[in-house]
Amino acid sequence: MDTTPSQSTTHRRSIRLAAAGAGVAAFGLYAASLAPGLTWAHQGADGGELLAAAAANGVPHPPGYPLYIMLLQLWLGATGLVAPGSDLALRGNWLSALFGAASVAVTVLVAGHLLRQETRAWLWALLAGLAWATAPLPWSQSIITEVYSLHALLIALLAWAVLVKPLRVWYVVPPVALGIAHHLTIVLLLPAAFYALFVVRTGPRRWLQPALALGLGVTIGALLYARIPLVAASGPPPVNWGYADNLAGFWWLVSGAAYRGYLLSGSTGAALGRVTAWASTVTSQFTPVGLALGFAGLAVWDRVAPHLRTFSIIWVTPVSIYAILYYTRDSDIYLLPVAWIVSVWMAVGAAALVGWLQPRLASLPVLPIAASIAGVGLLLVVVLRWPSIALRSDVEARQYLSAVGDALEPDSILITLADRETFAAWYGAWAGGSLRTAAPGMIPVNESLYQFDWYRRLQHDLYPNVPAIDESAQAVVDANLGARPIFFAEKPAWLDPDRLEAAGPLWRVKP
Repeated sequence: MDTTPSQSTTHRRSIRLAAAGAGVAAFGLYAASLAPGLTWAHQGADGGELLAAAAANGVPHPPGYPLYIMLLQLWLGATGLVAPGSDLALRGNWLSALFGAASVAVTVLVAGHLLRQETRAWLWALLAGLAWATAPLPWSQSIITEVYSLHALLIALLAWAVLVKPLRVWYVVPPVALGIAHHLTIVLLLPAAFYALFVVRTGPRRWLQPALALGLGVTIGALLYARIPLVAASGPPPVNWGYADNLAGFWWLVSGAAYRGYLLSGSTGAALGRVTAWASTVTSQFTPVGLALGFAGLAVWDRVAPHLRTFSIIWVTPVSIYAILYYTRDSDIYLLPVAWIVSVWMAVGAAALVGWLQPRLASLPVLPIAASIAGVGLLLVVVLRWPSIALRSDVEARQYLSAVGDALEPDSILITLADRETFAAWYGAWAGGSLRTAAPGMIPVNESLYQFDWYRRLQHDLYPNVPAIDESAQAVVDANLGARPIFFAEKPAWLDPDRLEAAGPLWRVKP
């Protein structure tokens, strides 16, 4: 958002080197703590479904994530050529690590531009990138197969376009288009993006180019959703949320109709609890000391760069309101943009603090001391967070899937309810292949999805010769008992417990 001449070659080179170094360091951290395969950790149960959708060329849960699935398919295909037979989930985890490390490098570029007037700007930019890399939200999502490390990268790229290159307005089109095609919550950041592009312009129509550029980005991103009806109508694939080969199914999927009940649900007391959870999540990303530095940085912008202060407020507010009002167990993940900008504020605050101390402690090497304290602090943060975030020894989901394979029989029907068990079964059936091998002809059925017309239609089209497959879980049991082995991942409330017998982690319906 600055209109001063270009930065010096030395400054640009130092910032680029810092960005590369931070990206490599982040990738090393993520590689060392990466989940070794399928995982349920860090709210990552969706990973099994995403991998199954990519492997089967299907459509995952709303809003369908067309960009992520296409990139995941390309990545799985490319890595499969390099390492054939390697674990599919592990390869998906590596992709998240790459996206996460790239978001760290871009963060350094943005912070370096915003701090270009500071002595050793590269050092403060490096602090912003490493603080972002080691924050629990981006770290946890960069070591599992999930959509949020790509979301973090697109957040950073959008900020780069509007804060580093605001006068080149069309630079904003690619990150907006990719963001829309990936995760629709990116629209919550578009008011801030518009402001950043608008404020550096003059004239009565200075709003026009920013509006056109953002509109073009949204339009291009929306066009990528054409993948969904094309894929939905082909086959159909076994992972096919919304069965969106028609307008009603497509709108159900992309509008998130299945999740609307989570928005504005709950009492006033629950809303106040969510405000507390918001504060706790933001604080936990950088510790109270880091957050204090962040607010100091925001105060600096309030004094010397009010346009950046206003941008920050517009950036943070819509996302925070959404995260507070959207009641799910993992809605704190929507605070990624808030955590990202706080990491930049931290760097601004740290630079201002050192600048204030240097003339007052002229006899001391303030900058080296501050850099050493920051380095030790970041290392300590990694050590303290490692036990709760690192997943090198995580085996729960893989052991479960292996035990399910041992329990199932050929031509079984496996009825699941919860996300973890459901998506693990989908992964084993249509991605990893372990259940296909252990129990040929196995049919996964999700009890809760029978409430949707599209799911009943999908089951009918996938398994037309299985009686009652398009009716309900109860009907499936009644119509197929004796003809096929039937297993439940959880004890159903509607079935007499005496009709069930334990089979590993499953429950088998007695003939």
